[in-house]
Amino acid sequence: MNRLFGWLALVAVSLSFGMVTLTYAGDPPAAKSDKIVQGEVLRIEGEFYVVKDASGKEVRLHVNKDTRLDGAPKAGDRIEAQATADGHATSIKPAM
Repeated sequence: MNRLFGWLALVAVSLSFGMVTLTYAGDPPAAKSDKIVQGEVLRIEGEFYVVKDASGKEVRLHVNKDTRLDGAPKAGDRIEAQATADGHATSIKPAM
């Protein structure tokens, strides 16, 4: 009986090591699922770009010093933006 518990304990410990995820201090934080927004810049309101996407929906993108801008988009320009799920634009470039 003790031998059976010994084997079960060994299996449980072995399985638990397989489920451990290691992260290192140098790893970048996990990005919140990124999305691509393509459309026309309708207006710029402070740190927010309001973009009309292909389906006609208005999307607000937060833009700050951390956003990589390719050029200086203005109202009427067509852009492609990579944004986080919560609406922060990580990069904006002219749409092709």
